[in-house]
Amino acid sequence: MRILWIHIGTPKTGSTAIQRFTRDNKDYLNPLGFDFLTRHRSGSYNDLSVALRSGNHDRAVEIGAVVRNLISKSPSQNFVLTSEMFSGANPAALRDVLALPEPMDVKIVGYFRRQDKYLANAYKQKLKTAKTRLGFENFIAKFGTGGGEYRRIVTAWQTAWPEAEFLFRRFDPTTFPQGDVVRDFLQVLGIDTQADGFPTPQSAANATPSIDVLDLMQLVKNVPEVHIRRVFRSLPQQELPRFSGGVMDNATAKALLAKFAEDNEALRAQFFPDEATLFDVSDLDGPEPDIAMSSFTDEQRAIVQVLLQAVAKRAVNP
Repeated sequence: MRILWIHIGTPKTGSTAIQRFTRDNKDYLNPLGFDFLTRHRSGSYNDLSVALRSGNHDRAVEIGAVVRNLISKSPSQNFVLTSEMFSGANPAALRDVLALPEPMDVKIVGYFRRQDKYLANAYKQKLKTAKTRLGFENFIAKFGTGGGEYRRIVTAWQTAWPEAEFLFRRFDPTTFPQGDVVRDFLQVLGIDTQADGFPTPQSAANATPSIDVLDLMQLVKNVPEVHIRRVFRSLPQQELPRFSGGVMDNATAKALLAKFAEDNEALRAQFFPDEATLFDVSDLDGPEPDIAMSSFTDEQRAIVQVLLQAVAKRAVNP
């Protein structure tokens, strides 16, 4: 029986790095018996997740047919379907639209990231395209903490795929081989990442620029006729300063984790029964983090805003 691995991409756990590596190294991975069912240039099935989440059944069925066709035509023994948005999609609906063309051994892989760290990174992700204002409290007020409800996510998947094997890992780079989630993920799949010729994964996929850059993106959002996501993607990421500092103090992090304490204990008992806790939180009893603060003043922001609007106007009417 062939194997379908579904990488449900729990939030902010290196999915982009995994997808880029598998997309770019098909010639190495395919002879090992793995077909990563790459989708477009991204390597992910986010469009399938979007269709499922938005209720676009016809589109989801169409993409499901693409997956079935790829599986039917491939000689591989292992297939990997990945999306960082699967954790927010209806897994029962996914099963229906996939309508697998043959009996398959299904294995579902995901990573749990400590919720305060996940929410901090989700906040920074939203800042990239100015979907939230600066200030972690503004992000929580707008988006809430539902993405950190891992027990709810896992329960839905177990209900929809009761025969599947569930393989969950903690997202903790200090425990990964060479600190790399790509190597860790591939080892879960049974791929030897120490073998001669194993490609070197790229570093820092989807990196976050500095708080000052993110502050300026707030101003870009206010410029008429400008597509902010395209602007961000056009930025020379490797030339920009990286984000540094924290987004919340230790007390805020502890308060967030307290909300998930019962669920986290249930997940520990189920998936990590030999461990005392699901997450190490000892760092929250240590020094307070330096909170990242923009260096721009309101006066400077106003000047930059006027300049951006003038540039945009001249670009439309040179």
